[in-house]
Amino acid sequence: MKINKRECRKFADPELKMNQNHGLLHAEEVKYIVRTSVKNIGGKRLLVLYIYLREQAAAGNFKPVLTMFQSRTEYVTLCRREDGGTRWSAAAFCNLQRDYDFSRQCAFYMAGDEERVTKFCKRKAAKGFTSLYYLQSDISEKRQRERKLKKEKEIRERMKTVPALPRNIRKMIDREIMPHYLFYSYNRKRTDMEGFCSACKTEVLVTGVRHNEKGACPVCKAKVTFKSRGKRGMIIDRDTLQVIQRTSGNEIVMRFLKSYFQYGDERKPYISVYENARTFLSWDDTGNISEECYYYSYGNRNSLTPWQPGSRPVFSRWKYNFEADQTGFLYEKNLDKVLKGSPWQYSQLKEFYLAVKEPLYAIQYLVRYNRYPMLEYLVKLHLYRLAESVAYDNHYYSSDSGFNPKGKNLKEVLGLDKSHLSLLQRINPGLGQMKLIKALIHANVELDEELLRWCGNYSISRSENILVPLKHMTPYKLMKYVNEQYARFCKKSPYQSGGYYKMEDILTDYRDYLCMSEGLELDLKNSFVLFPADLKKAHDKVNDISDKEQALVYDRQIQKQFEEMNQQYHFVKYGFVVLLPHTAKEILEEGQNLHHCVGSYVKKVVKRESTILFVRKASEQSKSLCTVEIQNGELAQARCYGNQSPSPAVRRFLDVWEKEILHAPALAAAA
Repeated sequence: MKINKRECRKFADPELKMNQNHGLLHAEEVKYIVRTSVKNIGGKRLLVLYIYLREQAAAGNFKPVLTMFQSRTEYVTLCRREDGGTRWSAAAFCNLQRDYDFSRQCAFYMAGDEERVTKFCKRKAAKGFTSLYYLQSDISEKRQRERKLKKEKEIRERMKTVPALPRNIRKMIDREIMPHYLFYSYNRKRTDMEGFCSACKTEVLVTGVRHNEKGACPVCKAKVTFKSRGKRGMIIDRDTLQVIQRTSGNEIVMRFLKSYFQYGDERKPYISVYENARTFLSWDDTGNISEECYYYSYGNRNSLTPWQPGSRPVFSRWKYNFEADQTGFLYEKNLDKVLKGSPWQYSQLKEFYLAVKEPLYAIQYLVRYNRYPMLEYLVKLHLYRLAESVAYDNHYYSSDSGFNPKGKNLKEVLGLDKSHLSLLQRINPGLGQMKLIKALIHANVELDEELLRWCGNYSISRSENILVPLKHMTPYKLMKYVNEQYARFCKKSPYQSGGYYKMEDILTDYRDYLCMSEGLELDLKNSFVLFPADLKKAHDKVNDISDKEQALVYDRQIQKQFEEMNQQYHFVKYGFVVLLPHTAKEILEEGQNLHHCVGSYVKKVVKRESTILFVRKASEQSKSLCTVEIQNGELAQARCYGNQSPSPAVRRFLDVWEKEILHAPALAAAA
């Protein structure tokens, strides 16, 4: 029977008086005075503790600030606020105030008050506040046990919906997931050596093999690693398998199985396969997806169930933990049946996994598919690396990503015509390659398959690093030269002078070298100038010029770009005009006139990382109005005075210019 709070309010203030000459009222070390009584309230025998502020009582105010009602099974306190209102608190006596150990600041008004508490709490070895502390601790522990028991019963009922694992799951792990070995006894006197294959469990004869060499079993043809018995030592392999099953009409469960294979005895290895986590994914008629995670708690032996809600706790988020890792292989044999009728029926998860058959995090793929349905079309088109970018790159979608997340075909998703599909399927580009391909198309550069594969192999994605060199050479010569430079320096430590971290760094230096060489009016038709033997030295040499010479180089380069692109970008409409700068000084003055930072973009313009354009009134072409930056054939930003956005009239003009001029080459190439 619970405490009746409504009835308790009637007993909150007994209107007791205190003797003003009582010494306790003048003891400064005491903050609260406690008086007690035992009453029958709402048909229940309760211990009532009236708690007064000593200073208020000394001043003649005998209103209790706290009144605690204690039964044998529960407790509750009525707290009086400063504004005269009240509130209920479920805190124990020692936690009624924010002060540390509240009971240390309290004192009983009379000895009878303390005896009454001790007698009610029935703690012979403890008295007063200590006996009350023990009683309330027992009540709190009992509540926790009851809540835990209720929670565990709910979890047990939840787990009853999970079906049994497929019968062949352990054989499948052994056959398809875990690595296999062929153990052999090395004998220098014999060409054929006796061995044992862990895949087919048979004795075999092998010849011409070496320790840790990859190969195939001569009997079962399974992929194996050859291990010399004299060198191998203990071999331990571990992997994760994800199994998706249907639990009810609108729910699936992702089960995570951990596998340990330990080869001490090669013929009878120690094998452990166990489930250590589950994630339930459910959906409603509106398409909302909910997720519930559980993990197997190995040390929870006294509970009704070993399953605990939430993600597995780890010591450090920055240190790898195999038990908490949910990336692994996927059991795909039941996916068609399990996902039928679910929001992921057409997600192509099975096809995506089978394309590479490498570990993945299937839940993230499903969640991303719910957000980006274009995953289905990318997989169907065999563009697996692009699909991987959508599913697993958290930062893939930005203004320059080139993706339309709501697209339903190649044109809508990637902005490319079907004429490019065959090339894309052969290359299987990633996100960086895709940006590069679109930039090449926009620049009317013919797509070279070998060049694109080379860029993909070395993760080259900056279009200006390719476009600038291709003005002076063929793709073959570019790859040949950069490969030679990489081979020359890659053996050095990247921290040594002249070392490179990656191929993109060489291309960046080469682009800078070519741009500066153009500005210096060097003869780039001369192969000695175009292909310097030591790129690092040549790069440093052309950049080591005086400020005056540098200004001349910048102006020449910007003037060269004006001559190349003025006809392409020039546009007049609605009383506005698009102009290109002739010199670096014009860009600096533009920033000064409009109070923004375009002056810092001079080097980017010279190195062709950006293109800066001026939008002016056609009648006032010498007066700054709006500055536009173009990157990779896209309008990156447009800023007016004080970095403000363009006015509606300028924005309307830019929209038309972007459609009719900026995107016209790409649209023409894709048509």
